[in-house]
Amino acid sequence: MYQSKFIIRTDRNILKREVISQSLRKTDLFSNLPSKELDLIASVCSIKKLKKNEIIFLENDYYAGFYCVAEGIVKVFKTDKEGKEKIIHIFQGGNTFAEVPVFENIDKIYNGEAVFPASAMALANSTKVILIPAIEFHNIIRQNNSICFSLLSNLSKRLKMLQSQLFNIKFQDVTKRLVNFLLSEFDNKREIDKIYNRNAANEIQLGISKIDLAAYIGATLETLSRTFKKLQDSGLIQVKGRKLTIIDYNGLKSILD
Repeated sequence: MYQSKFIIRTDRNILKREVISQSLRKTDLFSNLPSKELDLIASVCSIKKLKKNEIIFLENDYYAGFYCVAEGIVKVFKTDKEGKEKIIHIFQGGNTFAEVPVFENIDKIYNGEAVFPASAMALANSTKVILIPAIEFHNIIRQNNSICFSLLSNLSKRLKMLQSQLFNIKFQDVTKRLVNFLLSEFDNKREIDKIYNRNAANEIQLGISKIDLAAYIGATLETLSRTFKKLQDSGLIQVKGRKLTIIDYNGLKSILD
């Protein structure tokens, strides 16, 4: 009986590791890693299922490591002294987040003094996130330069993304900010459709509420609603609930010119 339970437990561990490996493989960070290195990382990871609005971590919480979104949607945000929330970024399946502290101060990680610089929350039911523990991951990358360079490349992309977001908020009007977001979501969906050999449709499912979207692009909810209506009345998009159809992709692109 004991042997039977051990075998079942071992099989579950192997299955769990395979699920984690498959999810990590879909990220930019780990997509080009050989299976041996990927399985090594997966062996130290854990996966957690979250409900909508469930907190993953709060700003200044002890830094346990960084995360990969296996399924669902996650927002990373900061809260100012007045309690006003500013969304830093929205992450979906295949994205990693909270990587910066891994390289920011290694000594603090080993001393247990490193903290998360922002907060993170699940925005959809059945969101699944994978925790890549900081100390174990750092021990692995010390022996594998390819993982280290891949991580640096990903952080560079993230920096460019944040710079673009700051530019949009400072210099673009709300219409351009919204169009930027919609086209980015649509282009990302097309890339995912290619990976899974799915027929590309001109539709995207808005995974976040209009309140969160308004906060993300730096607009009021009323202004966001008016902007959606303007784009729809112009024949560029069609909105039904959270389902959005891109009717005129080039027309949307021309708004950004």
